[in-house]
Amino acid sequence: MTKTFNLQLSTFNHTSMYFAILWKNPEISKAELQLIQPTDISYPKKGVVMFETQHAERISTLGGIIKAGRVVQERDLPIELQDCKIIGIKEDANGKHLKKTIGIRRFKLVDYFHTDKEIKEKGKELINLGNWLYGIVEQYQNIWLYEAIDFDKPDRSMKMGMMPAKLTHIMINIWLNESQLSTPFTERGRAGTAGDLVIYDPFVGSWTTWFLANALGFDFIGSDINIKHIERNLPRWKTTTFYHPEHTFEIFQHDINLPFPKNDFSDISGDFSDLLIVTEGRLGPIVKVGTDEREISAIQQETAKFYQNFIIQINNLFTGQVKRPVIVFTIPMYSGKNYIETDIIKTIKNFKWWELSAIPEVYQRENQNIGRKILIVKKG
Repeated sequence: MTKTFNLQLSTFNHTSMYFAILWKNPEISKAELQLIQPTDISYPKKGVVMFETQHAERISTLGGIIKAGRVVQERDLPIELQDCKIIGIKEDANGKHLKKTIGIRRFKLVDYFHTDKEIKEKGKELINLGNWLYGIVEQYQNIWLYEAIDFDKPDRSMKMGMMPAKLTHIMINIWLNESQLSTPFTERGRAGTAGDLVIYDPFVGSWTTWFLANALGFDFIGSDINIKHIERNLPRWKTTTFYHPEHTFEIFQHDINLPFPKNDFSDISGDFSDLLIVTEGRLGPIVKVGTDEREISAIQQETAKFYQNFIIQINNLFTGQVKRPVIVFTIPMYSGKNYIETDIIKTIKNFKWWELSAIPEVYQRENQNIGRKILIVKKG
């Protein structure tokens, strides 16, 4: 099967009500959802959000949803499903009801958080929203893209942190919302349009951010203390269907603990009006279940100092160079006491023109002892 990824306008018709199945981290998904400026929001079932929006074309660009589509009334289903030979539905009783009342030929049980190949390719999936309302699934998460970035890289290591591609996608969209761009969304750095946005990752590591930025249609700048990984990962990325050669990227070597090599960052990036920083810094050494609390405390102090230096150097970079800089980045979160966020807040308060916000929910994969918290820093 050809694995394609297209962020052009979605196939949604411009009806008034839509729904989405939220990711396993619903609060993070809700933060990203603000990009489409939802109104009249409700939660008919756990993990399901229903809303109105004037920006339906943006729904297809969201990373933090599993499925999404239009909301219709049950009485309209005969028309919507007139050429459909099979439907997907979660509840057996609901499937039998629809088979009896609207004459569907066959139904198949499908969980909210999984995709059935037969239904996706040959039928339609319905989400029972209650009160005689149903969601017709018209979009699925692009798992092919995330797999290509997270698992297919030839050069990858736990020492680099390996920020998940899906999380990176969400963080880019959070930036787009936080920046409150005045230029129409579809004209700026998306789906084949160059725009004037540049994504910068100062901890480029195994190149997750660049691969995602390139797939979404952004130009990119990357730096790190070690940039050798691009030599192994770039050739493989160029063979994928997600690669957009028309979007440029520039790389330079840099230790974030030191000043940037040039006073004027535009010497590196060229002429731009907005610089987007999406990154994950140092997660620190691997923390095991039995790691001593004093050792964890020492690790946090060292990691906090690293992030403080990051904020200081980025502040110096931004001074007078970028119109409305916004940084969206993750910090490690440990079970128990956490010092890193407190130290970052103290550092940012030293720069009175910066504002800090955070998404309270922590992203944490199963069997991992360290989670990720998303912080948003922008110029006030």
